[in-house]
Amino acid sequence: MKYKLLAIDVDGTLLNSSSQLTPATAAAVRRAQERGLKIVLATGRRLGNTLPVARALGVQELMVVHNGVVVADPTSLQPVLQSGICPSLAANLVDKLNSWRVNYVVYTGESAGEKVLAPEGSWREPENLLAYFLGEAAEFARDIEITSPPVRIAIIDHPAKVDPLYAEIRENYAGQVSALLFGAEREDWRGIELLPAHSNKGTGVAFVAERLGLAAAEVAAVGDNINDLEMILWAGLGIAMENGSPLLKEKAGLIAPSNDRDGVAFIIEELLR
Repeated sequence: MKYKLLAIDVDGTLLNSSSQLTPATAAAVRRAQERGLKIVLATGRRLGNTLPVARALGVQELMVVHNGVVVADPTSLQPVLQSGICPSLAANLVDKLNSWRVNYVVYTGESAGEKVLAPEGSWREPENLLAYFLGEAAEFARDIEITSPPVRIAIIDHPAKVDPLYAEIRENYAGQVSALLFGAEREDWRGIELLPAHSNKGTGVAFVAERLGLAAAEVAAVGDNINDLEMILWAGLGIAMENGSPLLKEKAGLIAPSNDRDGVAFIIEELLR
């Protein structure tokens, strides 16, 4: 077996468009582990939202969460690698977001990103954006105080607010934070993920591979969105889902069937040949 480790994104890749783990995909992941292929979940989710998926599959390897900012042990529930945005820079960003009056949350550093804070008076939209887009229920606070390097800051609001904010962040904070823009052109809502500079799923998966004594050439990685780009470029075999972003598919070495056609199961069968 050429590849010893498969890194799998969760939403839009491992799970179908209804956020469900299908029996065929679950069976394929279990079969892969039985055959000795190590499975690493690499996701934008926090640890608490990823553990149910890992436990359903019996995955016990280190988990790459928060888009690679944190690598956590699913047994001890402790981070083995954690980065964060410089506190003074994060405080400056929070002030800017408050002045723009956008919906945002902060994943706190002292909790390894498990505690999610939002400013009072925000997120009062017709849709439950926190639950729908982030899968979170935040704690609301009068003032967001930065006491340690935040793992990440997530923003979701109307494109008329988000697009110029994204352009300003890219211009004024280049090299200080990594800014990922999510959302299609005609959608009602747009999101930005602010991460520590130089942290991504690629660095997270590389850390896990090194711990296991594996080189990039022995790793395959599959994802669907722009936050998977560094991961699939680093891996010996980078795979994009058919339902993935055009950029990711352009850069991938292989295109898998969509997440609604058990694309991950297809990939696993190919790797086990």
